[in-house]
Amino acid sequence: MTGLSEFGSKGLMRRYFDFYSDQLGLLEKLYQRQFYELDNVRGSRIDSLYPLLFSLHEIGKSISILFCYGQLNECFMLARSLLERLISYLYLLFCEETEYLNYLAYTKQKAVRVLKRSITVGDLTAKLEWSGSIDLNKELELKKAVELYTSKKGRQITRWTTSNLEEMLKIISEKGNIQIGFLMLAILAIYDDASEALHGTLYGSIFHIGVFTSGVPSTKDELERRFNEQFSMLFYGLGACIHTLMKGIHKVYPIEDILSMSTRNLEGTKGWLANK
Repeated sequence: MTGLSEFGSKGLMRRYFDFYSDQLGLLEKLYQRQFYELDNVRGSRIDSLYPLLFSLHEIGKSISILFCYGQLNECFMLARSLLERLISYLYLLFCEETEYLNYLAYTKQKAVRVLKRSITVGDLTAKLEWSGSIDLNKELELKKAVELYTSKKGRQITRWTTSNLEEMLKIISEKGNIQIGFLMLAILAIYDDASEALHGTLYGSIFHIGVFTSGVPSTKDELERRFNEQFSMLFYGLGACIHTLMKGIHKVYPIEDILSMSTRNLEGTKGWLANK
């Protein structure tokens, strides 16, 4: 599809959604290919990170479903999850071996901790506890993982890495030799607002209708235009980030055909937008 469209129009928004959908299709093609080739990459990072790659597509599909019902705010919240997992995936492809092994250890210790959970508020305590038991003295690998994510005060460490998003992006850029511009823009345009929505702030409940950037829409048409603008930005940003993911994966797991199709999809978005 060619021709210029005004930002905020329904036609342009649909084009960006189609671009995003095409990128999701490539992501599905990628995880299906890896599934049939896992025996060839057994023991590699591509192998152990497969569930994370699969989950990216599942989140992407969920965003598409929410879009069909016009749930813009909820799309932002899931977009944050998609971005965080996507960045983590790329980071784990190129980070130091120790950091990568810590990521796997975090999963193991978390699987142990969820078997016995409790919360205390005042005099009231609620518990969820598995009826079985695990003797960590007999499961030394699990014991080591639990100890790794236990603080000196005996508290659970709830983050698998001490690196923040900026530090992760730096590793992706330097070690992976990948341009991270789309990821950076997505963090600015999507991540922060989505975090506010997830944390239940008043800002996070209403930012998507344009209250803080362009004023409260006074008509149905104005509100529709605002939603079209936000959806357009969201789908272009996520589709472009998926392209960055493909470029990173190609560095360690050749996917020339999929990357070429992703490049064509991204190049195809040029010339859609008409400047007012």
